Amino acid sequence: MSAIATPVCSSRTCSAAAARQAPLAAPRLAAGRRAFAAPASSSSKAAARSSSLVVKAAAAAEAATEQRTYETMLVLRPTMKDEERDQELARFQAFLQKQGATGLSDLVRGRQRLAYPIKRFTEGIYVLYTYTASTSTGQAVQKYLSTPQAGNELNILRHMTFVV
Repeated sequence: MSAIATPVCSSRTCSAAAARQAPLAAPRLAAGRRAFAAPASSSSKAAARSSSLVVKAAAAAEAATEQRTYETMLVLRPTMKDEERDQELARFQAFLQKQGATGLSDLVRGRQRLAYPIKRFTEGIYVLYTYTASTSTGQAVQKYLSTPQAGNELNILRHMTFVV
């Protein structure tokens, strides 16, 4: 019989020293389990990496061409003349068209009271734009409105873009 099958002490009066000398079966079982696992080759790891890169690139390309509906709310300075307001809105519409936005509609909601003073103004002219564009266009709109363009930092008090 093998050493694992034969008990070291068969009676209940077994000493602790005899129990410690008994061979342990757990390391052999663990070693046996490791033998069943096939080692991963470097070529399979490289194939898995390259397939994950292809999947990520395809997802990025799909996300870039994905069309979404956006709403951009602008709060303009209330002391603007109508010509200035129209020029500012035409400039923003031209930017959206240049970025490839479709279904562009604008709604001038008029002068409304602000919840809190912004640059010492208590009122603002609200303009809502609705358009369909790619996700890169949505990011470009935020960047365009966040950077101080000629006249933008004085005329646009606040802006917010939402994905509908």
